[in-house]
Amino acid sequence: MMYLDSPAGVGMSYSLNKSDYTTGDLKTASDAHTFLLKWFELYPEFQLNPFYISGESYAGIYIPTLADEVVKGTTEGSEAKNQFEGRLREELLCAIQRDLNSFVPFALGMGLISTDLFEDVSAACHGTFWGKVNDVCQENIDRVRWVMSMYQNL
Repeated sequence: MMYLDSPAGVGMSYSLNKSDYTTGDLKTASDAHTFLLKWFELYPEFQLNPFYISGESYAGIYIPTLADEVVKGTTEGSEAKNQFEGRLREELLCAIQRDLNSFVPFALGMGLISTDLFEDVSAACHGTFWGKVNDVCQENIDRVRWVMSMYQNL
């Protein structure tokens, strides 16, 4: 089991770089994802073990965004090969296939995408935003990811 305090400055974590203390939900997910990639690179013997992401409280925001980063990297082929099984939050197991389908409604609820974009992607994807989707759906999902990425470096 591995524990990660996140973002920098929470719990026992710290950074020598002052800019690391200016963060947000998506940057926190991106930073944690970078950490995981480096960790799996340093310890490849763990890549084939079942892998879950867990957290409590505000991790209810961080865990889905981090899970999205991990799955996005895996499906794009840039992710270290791992056996990502799902996420745990407050002792509740969520299957990754079911859980990641909520990232588009989550983005709308967080105010990260417009209602128009939500309606476009919903119409193109027929409620399925994860896994093997048609080309028009994927183009709309890519639009959602692009809009969400604009918030990472604020």
